[in-house]
Amino acid sequence: MARPCALLLEDDAALRDLLLEAFAGENIDVRICDSFGDVREAARRKEADIVIADFWGGSQRTLPESDREDIRELASYLPVILLTGRTWAAETSAEELGALALIRKPFDLDDLLRTVEQAVGNAHS
Repeated sequence: MARPCALLLEDDAALRDLLLEAFAGENIDVRICDSFGDVREAARRKEADIVIADFWGGSQRTLPESDREDIRELASYLPVILLTGRTWAAETSAEELGALALIRKPFDLDDLLRTVEQAVGNAHS
């Protein structure tokens, strides 16, 4: 069975490096993406099994409808886990966005890994 692959969009270099190391330890390959557009194109081509994306979402307080539509479109291709430190996340649910999970920063790495493993496990079973 091929190793699962994740698309990762994270602008914080230290967190990105931590996630790369953690996913490698769980035998999950990672493709780093530099923009939401890169993620969308790779997801359309089904180049991975899951998307883990830091999502800024415009202002601190609200998530514009256009961003919500972008997330829903992305989730139509692959399971999506959103990571964010923005305050809009307190008023929003993953289901509302079509995402598998909405994880607020700071987060427990074990919780993220468990969520990713469940998602890629389901995709590979």
